[in-house]
Amino acid sequence: MNEEISARELVDQLDEFQKLYSTIEKTILKKNRLNTSSFSIMSQLTEQPLTLKQLTSLFSLDKSTLSRQVNQLVYLRLILKEAGTDKRVFYLSTSKEAKQLMNAIQYEIEFYIYDLFALWPNDEKNYYWFF
Repeated sequence: MNEEISARELVDQLDEFQKLYSTIEKTILKKNRLNTSSFSIMSQLTEQPLTLKQLTSLFSLDKSTLSRQVNQLVYLRLILKEAGTDKRVFYLSTSKEAKQLMNAIQYEIEFYIYDLFALWPNDEKNYYWFF
């Protein structure tokens, strides 16, 4: 294997990998009736319960846009809505089912990525792993 690779070639390969990863992720999410936004929201809420206002700030989205997405996830029982000390404020968190679904999705994505890299020769895997 040629140890020399230009920065442009590396960027092109990373770009190709990102496109492939995105395709894999979207396919798996679609199979599980989710989209990238829903998965991102659930991932954020796995770390800690947040209010809708906190989520809008994190995602830099309009409150009404995010509210529609959150309400759909609440309807699907993937997000739980819990009242705070102020009854006007609700804390959002992921349900047990959502955590299981997210783990299954992440496992499946990792499986496909691992399978993709299995086709690479070991010397190339070791070389690129360095970066």
